[in-house]
Amino acid sequence: MFSRLKDSQVVRNKYGYYELAQKPTKEELKKYYSEKYYQEANGGYQQEYSADEVAYFKNKTEQKYQVIKKIFFSSDRACKSLLDVGSGEGWALRFFKEKGWKIAGVDFSEFGCKKFNPDCLGYVRAGEDLYDNLRSLVNTKAVFDVIWLDNVLEHVVDPLSLLQLCRKLVSDGGVLVVEVPNDFSLIQEYALEKGYIEKESWVALPDHLSYFNKDGLVALAKDAQWKCEKVMGDFPIDFNLINSSANYIADPTKGKACHRARVEIENVLHRISVDKTIALYQALADLGLGRQIIGFFVC
Repeated sequence: MFSRLKDSQVVRNKYGYYELAQKPTKEELKKYYSEKYYQEANGGYQQEYSADEVAYFKNKTEQKYQVIKKIFFSSDRACKSLLDVGSGEGWALRFFKEKGWKIAGVDFSEFGCKKFNPDCLGYVRAGEDLYDNLRSLVNTKAVFDVIWLDNVLEHVVDPLSLLQLCRKLVSDGGVLVVEVPNDFSLIQEYALEKGYIEKESWVALPDHLSYFNKDGLVALAKDAQWKCEKVMGDFPIDFNLINSSANYIADPTKGKACHRARVEIENVLHRISVDKTIALYQALADLGLGRQIIGFFVC
């Protein structure tokens, strides 16, 4: 399986997911993310978002929020707080701030939040090592009801230690929400076998150091003393790899149209029923499908 990585850039680890064989140092990553990641748009961020895209960000956060409520919150829970680890452009901070929550974010850079959600910038600690920021919070005995890692875990040198730090920062009965790309997936393997794509284009260096699947993420979290409550997928945009008219890896010019379709379909599904959309994406995750994996964990 996936034998085309002949230079052994990535290897399968004991948890069952793939990771980079030789990882950069924490200092190299800090320099990359603080100076280049947002400013040069290397991470997929863009200058502006359409109204549909902004609605999409809010809808996806709302879906996670509904899962969190069912897992955790009793009707009388007064103190609701969020720590967004890798807060990026600040969309989750904005969502929960508007809900009246106490919010805090940590990130390598404040660039994205300053541009898109400047009202949340004062809640973000940026410019230091991500692990050091979390250790500082541990030392102050800070705890949060929800810890949010949205497309962060795949970027860090040591995912296990990050989850262990988060374990020290969650309140009693709190929830950890982890979203990562679903890489080396069954649909990607099929596309390779059929010749629809020529290589593992999702191996993105130096951005992604780990390449998760559902079982691997759950196993890693278990080693960090987290119990899995639910796993969801999301829109299976990589189904387009089977369609020659929409294969955005074989023809990158098709990527924008595929992205736009995903955004609009996601928004329509959300409008029909949030609960049914969540159930749909849970079923996709059970099949190992969906471009993203979203795990909900408790202590």
